[in-house]
Amino acid sequence: MHKTTVAIEDVPEAAVLAEPVLDVHQQVLLSAGTLLTPARLDSLRQRGVTRLVIVAAAPDAVESLALQAQTDERLQYLFRHALQAGQVNPLLHMVARYRQGGSP
Repeated sequence: MHKTTVAIEDVPEAAVLAEPVLDVHQQVLLSAGTLLTPARLDSLRQRGVTRLVIVAAAPDAVESLALQAQTDERLQYLFRHALQAGQVNPLLHMVARYRQGGSP
């Protein structure tokens, strides 16, 4: 995986973070692998973030990473109640593997 650092204004559509974004207190704002949506970019701008390290790959690989990030995001939303309760949910991991083309 190749990484590239870009200004937040130059982040291409459906870019994926290659490294986590930290605030001034070293708290994680967004983790590596996160799909950068316009809303997330606006939020980062408001927090003073000016540069991001994103995945620089062939267009097909970027689409694949973006699709995987969207799938992960959707699963996190669907399992949000169990995750908030701190429960480890084996079903979440099985569904994630299945959606990524593996066997459940």
